[in-house]
Amino acid sequence: MSVWSARSLGSRVAVAGSVAAVFLVESAQGASAATGGTVESSVPFTVAGPVGIAAVAVGAGGLAVGLLRRRKASKAPVTPVVVAPLKVPAPRRSQADNPA
Repeated sequence: MSVWSARSLGSRVAVAGSVAAVFLVESAQGASAATGGTVESSVPFTVAGPVGIAAVAVGAGGLAVGLLRRRKASKAPVTPVVVAPLKVPAPRRSQADNPA
């Protein structure tokens, strides 16, 4: 693992930020919406609200469960690891040495 200096880390962050800014500026023209028209929908109701709320609820629930699992794992007593000696298998015999 290499140790990064503050200067090299700062330059990496600056390059990444510059690339993100360039992509943001360049994609603005393609992302602009057309004005003056109305969009007809075949669905008589909007599902974005309930679906978004459900997604946030599932995500928050998963975050809470993950934090509880991590807390429980960090409070568990640490058991010492027993290391057994490595058993090296015997060398294999060739087929020529095998009496049939």
